[in-house]
Order: sequence, then structure tokens, then C-alpha cells
Amino acid sequence: MMDPTANQSGSPRDPLELLNSVKNRFTPADREAKIESLRSLRGREIRDVPSLIRLHESLCFLRAYPDAPDVLRLVEEALGGFAARVDLLKSSGRPSELKKLRDTGIVHTTVYYPFPHVIAKWLVAHFPGDVELDWEDDAGIDRIRAMLPFAVAYAENDALDDEGISWRDWVTAAKGKREVSDLLWLLERLDRATLPPEVLRTMYDGAELLLGWELRDPAASRTLAKFPTGRIFYHRGPLLRGQMDFWGAVQKPLPALRPDPPQTAEALIHLFRAALSARSRELHPLLHANPQDVLVADVGRGLRIVLVGVLPEFRLPLEGYYCFLVLKNGVPVSYGGGGPLLDRLEIAGNIFESFRQGESVYIFSQVFRVFHHLCGSQVFLVPRYQVGYENEEALQSGAFWFYHKLGFRPEDPDVLKLSEEEQDKIKADPTYRSSRATLERLAQSDLSFGLAPGGRLAGQVLQPGRLGLLVTQRMEQRFSGDRSTATRTLTRNVVRILGIPGWEGWPTAERSALERLAPLLVLIPDLNRWRAAEKRALLRIIQAKGGRRESEYIRLLREHPRLGRSLCDLAATASLAASPSPTTSG
Repeated sequence: MMDPTANQSGSPRDPLELLNSVKNRFTPADREAKIESLRSLRGREIRDVPSLIRLHESLCFLRAYPDAPDVLRLVEEALGGFAARVDLLKSSGRPSELKKLRDTGIVHTTVYYPFPHVIAKWLVAHFPGDVELDWEDDAGIDRIRAMLPFAVAYAENDALDDEGISWRDWVTAAKGKREVSDLLWLLERLDRATLPPEVLRTMYDGAELLLGWELRDPAASRTLAKFPTGRIFYHRGPLLRGQMDFWGAVQKPLPALRPDPPQTAEALIHLFRAALSARSRELHPLLHANPQDVLVADVGRGLRIVLVGVLPEFRLPLEGYYCFLVLKNGVPVSYGGGGPLLDRLEIAGNIFESFRQGESVYIFSQVFRVFHHLCGSQVFLVPRYQVGYENEEALQSGAFWFYHKLGFRPEDPDVLKLSEEEQDKIKADPTYRSSRATLERLAQSDLSFGLAPGGRLAGQVLQPGRLGLLVTQRMEQRFSGDRSTATRTLTRNVVRILGIPGWEGWPTAERSALERLAPLLVLIPDLNRWRAAEKRALLRIIQAKGGRRESEYIRLLREHPRLGRSLCDLAATASLAASPSPTTSG
């Protein structure tokens, strides 16, 4: 066997090149090569950005996939000193070269991103001196400036409208002697605006105001982001890749899915937000993460799956939803989210680029396993965005074929036929690769897989958008579009049909769930003829939708077969819904 520390000519290899080539191999010789490389690189200065980034990525991978304690110790030492490497390069590098460090998420670099309102407030709360407005973002500044009339005295508008007064000078004057960032001042002003909170969030997010976040806190960067773990899994042999029973692993019983106490839950949400923000990514439900609904499963091989629920007031109308973060030996390596509804789970996930040479298939099998345990889903759906529809990253990575190998198939018949033709070409010529144009066509359909024999899509599959359309039609037909009157009237109808005493004294979130579901529930034609037990079960579902953990709602909904059948029957009528003459009756 060739010495991994030597190149093809037999001469010693560059330690950085060597480390990158052996990082995901785990023989004793590879372990020694890692140790030798890490020791050689310890005192070496790296003065070009691409090499520094390449070292960073190898170290991040090895922190998640170590094969021995001495390798882990050297990796953590190298990562701990990475800020000094970045500072040295910044002090001596060319400005044009240093621009390559922007948006890398590496410690002591800066991320520029139009963070949404919730994350902007989170950033200034936790990193007050590290995040600021990007005053070169003229378009975003102008859009935010247009919001200021709602947040200042009327007489100040002349100054805001004067083109001879720059907005930056105006902000400086408005701050007075307060030593706070321009961003913090702006957010405080907007919080006092005469706007409802949901309108403020929508307007701020629509402005797409660019912020600069300097990653001075090492734990917030990609470099040292991790969650404490008591036990490290060391890889002593080859990684688990395609050689596994994916769906067998999904259906394997899960020992435990436990709720985390509030302090730990808050820390995990903080890590989750930092992991995405440092990578210029966002996940909308995570903006409204619920610290009381964080569930954790330790599934082996150093993997911890963290599910994060959504605050009741921001939950979806019918579907449940949990974001997920995957930690590998405490390091964030993957994220995504799953929306269960009856027997179907729509799920989307992403392996962070640094870790795609690891155990991606195994990681996804365990994510699906945790969701299957939580939701009992029998049908798994991957949205087309996940495989390349308006998603350049998925196209370049060949995401369609990743999911195809797991058994997922396009739901659109034409796309399914194309995938079969492409598969035949691959079988005939193993070197064949689908063209870019073909991958774009393959990404025009959602993919699905069923746990019934042969991957059949058995069970209740409901399209909630069709139900939403029926509600819209009812609002227009019977209430002439008056949503407030419709909601009040239809809520009273549901209260009467289900016989709910004292509902106005319910907790706010439960009462809101009733008001949100009522316009849909009254569409069930025989609701008033349901048995008393079925009505009581429906009442528990409504309250669970506004309850502390949405997992209870997900379970109760699946366990109410009559409600499931009624919703599916309703959805089937959406495309055939007639438009009778409008009335004002409830």
C-alpha cells in the first residue's frame, strides 16, 4: 500500500494537501498522516486565502469526524488558533484577496446578509458591538428610510425629506450622545412606531436591509460552533455511505425522543440560529422558535437530532412543523424542517458543505427516523426546490439522483418517465451523466416515497392548499370578503356544533387556534352529526394546535380517522367548487 504521506513520485506531500486527502479516510496509516500533517501545519504561516479556507474546511470536517483522541486534540488546538491566522492574513493581505474571506463564516471575518427583523434583533441582543448597518446598501437604506415617518415626530419629516441632509448624518443627530450602534438605534425606533408588530416585521423584511456581522465571538462562527457533548464517537473504519438499508433504518424503533429543559433548549436555538446566520442562510419557522418545544434524540455514531417547534401564534393552519438541526459530535452539520399532515411528511434538509464527504445518507436516515417516530408518517415528500427547482446549489450537487437512489420518485408522470429514461442510460453507460438541462427538467416535480411495500403511497395524503382555496371561496361567497365578520360568525358556529363551554376563557393561543380553524371546520358538511366522542376528540385537537408542544396536535390529528377522511374529501372538491350567488348568511 502506498504511503499516504508521499505523492505519486514518492516525495513528501504538502501537509495541507495531505490533510485534505485523508480527512475522510480512517485506516491506521491515515490517522498517522493526519497527526503528522496537523503537527507540521501548527507553526506554518498561511498567507493566501484559498489555502486558509481549505485548511479551515478540513479542520471542521475532522472536528465532526475524528478517529482518535490525539487527532481531536490537535484539531481543536488548530481551530482555537484560527482567529490569529485570519488576523495575520488580514494585516498583510491585499484588499482584493481579502474580499474572498467575506461571507465564509470563519472566525474574525464578516458576513453580509439582509437578516430578517427577528434575527436582526437577536443579533444586536447577543452581539451588540459586532453587527451594524451596511451604509453602502443604498437601496436597502432608502427602503428603511421610508418607514421612519411612522417612528418619528411629524415635524421631523422635513429633515428626512431634505436631500441635502444625508440619512447617516440624521441618524447621528438623532442618537445624540448615546453610544449605541446605528442598527440598535434604528430597531429601537421602529419598535416604537405606530405600526402593528406583524406589519413592522413585514415592512422591515421587505426592505432587505444589508447588515454586516463581524464574527468576533468564536462560538458564533463556523470555526468553533459546537454544543457540549459528553461522549465523542471516534471513527475506526470506513464511513457509512450508500451501503445501508435506508428505509429499514427509518423504521427502526427509536429509544427516546426527549424534551430538553428550557435553559438547554434556549442554548440549542441560539446555536441553530448562529449556524445558519454565519452561513447567510435562514429558515423562516426558526425565527419563531419555541423554547418549550425542543425535542432531542441521540441516535448513535455521535449524532444528535434536535427538533425545534414553532410558537403557537406562528404555526401553520393545518400542518405541523419542526425545524431540525443535526449535531455530529456536537458540531452542526445539517439542518432542515419537516411538515407532517395526517400520513404525509413533507421534509427538506441540507448537509452543510463542509461535511458532504461524510455520512450524508446515514444522517438523513436518522432525521427521517426521528420524524417517523414523532409523526407516524407513511408517505415522505421532498419538494421540488430540494432537488433543483430554482435552487442552483441542488442542481450542482445532483440532489435529484441522491434522493432517487433512496427510492424517491417524481409525482409528475412526465418527469417520472424522463427519470426512467435517464436511469436506462446510466445502466447502459455508467459514465453517463445527466445534462444541466435534463436536471432542470427533473426538478420540475416533487418526489415521494411510501412505506407500503414497493414504495406505494398508501394512507391519507392531503393537500392543504385546496382547503385554503375552499375557505377563500366561502369568505367571498357568504361574507363578501369580510374576514373579521366571517371569523366571528364561523367561530360561534363551531362552538355551538361542538358544544364548547367557556371557550372565551381559554388561553390566548388555544382560543386563537379555534378562531383560525373554525372557517375550515364549518365546511365539513356532517360535522353536527358526528358522535359525541368524535367531537370531543376534535376539541382536543383544536386545543393542542395552540398547546405547548405541537407534537401532541400531530399525534391527535392522525388518531382521528373521521376528521382525516372529511378533510381529504373536502380537498377533493376544491377544483369542482361552484360559485353560487353570494349571501350574507353564516
